[in-house]
Amino acid sequence: MKYKLIAFVLITLFLYGIFMNIYINTDSNFAAIKNKIIRLHIIANSDSLKDQELKLKVRDAVLNKMKPVFNDLKDTDKAKEIIKDNMEVIKSTVQKELEEAGKNFPIEVELTECDFPTKKYGDLTFPKGEYQALNIKIGNGQGKNWWCVMFPPLCFVDIAQDMGIMEEEELQEVLSKEEIELLKNGTLDKVPIKIKFKVAEIYKSINSKISKLMRKETEIAK
Repeated sequence: MKYKLIAFVLITLFLYGIFMNIYINTDSNFAAIKNKIIRLHIIANSDSLKDQELKLKVRDAVLNKMKPVFNDLKDTDKAKEIIKDNMEVIKSTVQKELEEAGKNFPIEVELTECDFPTKKYGDLTFPKGEYQALNIKIGNGQGKNWWCVMFPPLCFVDIAQDMGIMEEEELQEVLSKEEIELLKNGTLDKVPIKIKFKVAEIYKSINSKISKLMRKETEIAK
């Protein structure tokens, strides 16, 4: 009975250590990914049809204006510099769309840290947390928001093309293969099935060895 208790404690501690290592490493990797990503976040004045349409017009105008300067860009710090250097251009682009729509809303445009919920983007899952973002608030900012990944420049991918392939090509310029796979696997709330099976195999193997050891000790005692 004593040996069984010791074995149970050892196996439990071993498995706990494995899972903690998985979560800590995953959390650390996600933090590294977040530092390499810049999102575009546009918040509409309200949820009225016209305000939501205006939000999308602002989106298209900003992306069309910024697309040329993001071509062949591979460095996050450089991307932030470009956004900051073009801040007045971005503001005037937004203002122009508002004027054409006959709206006199105030606007807020800044590169800042924004809190985002877990979001799917094509085949990728971006976990909740704080991300660097070009944040554009229109008027009261009480409407539904729109977002995309501005860097790596997934925002600029033509929707008519194969998003899965284009995502891979753009991400590989900035993220490692491991980081891309992590985004594909999902959030911290999910432990990959392969890992679960591997832990189960290790558990059975250790349990079997301990059982054999206990039987040998019992035979020796006799």
